[in-house]
Amino acid sequence: MVVRDYLAEKKEERITDEKILNVIRESDAGFVGTTEVSDDERLEIQEGAVRNRLDDLEDDGRVHKKRLGHPERGNLAWYLADDERERPVSADRYWLARLCEEGREISGNVLRIGAVVALAGMMTVMLSISADLYGLQMAVLQPSTAGSVGFALAAAGFANVALGGLFKFGFNLTETIVTRRSTPTS
Repeated sequence: MVVRDYLAEKKEERITDEKILNVIRESDAGFVGTTEVSDDERLEIQEGAVRNRLDDLEDDGRVHKKRLGHPERGNLAWYLADDERERPVSADRYWLARLCEEGREISGNVLRIGAVVALAGMMTVMLSISADLYGLQMAVLQPSTAGSVGFALAAAGFANVALGGLFKFGFNLTETIVTRRSTPTS
């Protein structure tokens, strides 16, 4: 199998996965049975293949299952994992929604790191000012050294907060547009 064929197969699997997830997302009950998924007209695969895809999605942490009725012979009910997107998205555009989710998470981390750095910078500036006011003669807390370092840290931290917040907002907006314009029937 050449790389191109492998990548095409993986793309089809991901599209099928999103179609399966959309069936669960659109369920009024919040869960579906395997047969209900395989009977959906958007999916063109057999029930056994649907069961295999659902098992793979469970291994990936995107869905969970619960046996209803008898503990050994009861029907399986599939439902979304807590951190899985609840709004349906076009299976052809799933990658953009996933990219936005990942980008939003990274942006949130940049924002949090920026806040910590900004706080450390502000504290360093305050220590420098306090040392100057009380006449403490410590090389680390000299106003020229600690004040400059603190100011640089605070400026870098606030820049990260602004950048992380801006990107997080942009990813949120993009994901909202993509999921609203997407038609889950494709």
